[in-house]
Amino acid sequence: MATSVYFNNYNSLAEQRVVEDLITESIKIMGFDAYYCPIFNEEDRDILYGEDPVKKFNSAFPVEFYLSSSMEYGGEKEFFSKFGLEIKNNINVIISKRSFSQRVPQSLFTRPREGDLIYVPFLNGTGELFEIKFVNQTKDFFMLGRKIPYYYELEMEKFKYSQERISTGVFEIDDVATQSAYTIDLTLTRGANNYTQKEIVFQSNDNTYANAIVTATVQHWSNTSNTLSVSNITGDFVNNKLVIGVTSNARHTLTTFDPLADASRNEVYDNQHIFGEANTIIDFSEINPFGSI
Repeated sequence: MATSVYFNNYNSLAEQRVVEDLITESIKIMGFDAYYCPIFNEEDRDILYGEDPVKKFNSAFPVEFYLSSSMEYGGEKEFFSKFGLEIKNNINVIISKRSFSQRVPQSLFTRPREGDLIYVPFLNGTGELFEIKFVNQTKDFFMLGRKIPYYYELEMEKFKYSQERISTGVFEIDDVATQSAYTIDLTLTRGANNYTQKEIVFQSNDNTYANAIVTATVQHWSNTSNTLSVSNITGDFVNNKLVIGVTSNARHTLTTFDPLADASRNEVYDNQHIFGEANTIIDFSEINPFGSI
């Protein structure tokens, strides 16, 4: 018994186009606007473990999404593991293939990728960053015989900031780094010009950025107290050397700083507390305080 030759259910480009139109329009009507933030330093992506030494997010593309898990967070929620209490709040969102192709440069990549970020502006009263854990490309199961998916379903987990470099130009997204990054205060003597927020500062032996021995990102500059708050630090700052701004060309001499004193609003960092407690039980004056030799 053969199927009817009068109906083409698996190779009709016109029908495929109608379905794609309906899906895209439905997301535009019932969805929400968010930002897709791809990893900038693709060469640093670790294919084996799925991690980067330092991830960089330098752009944000506005795209409409549909929240498919609208009742509550999914995932494993709160549970105890060998690492202690873990809280994994997951959500699933849908993005149409057409919208993604139109809003995100296809010369970079042709689909959403695991490891990239999505900024959802309305969750938790303000906004939340989520990391893409899995991109389901076969949710529509090749409807009407179309090989290319009509839409992607993104399985995402709430993003845990870990000193990634976030500088997309969208204040709400970049503020995640400002609020969460490990930040120290540098006390400077007054020099020339003022530092600008988010610019790169450095120290070097010949005062050139090419030969920098330490770099950092400016989070805040107080020209009244001459205090510079920096994060994303690479290298070790040295007292009595100029701290130079790459953009502003501000030049002030570093007087003192405490690398254990975190100046951010994040209460997670407890370096100073651990150091103080360790001094009561470990004698660092010994050659090997952790052994018997």
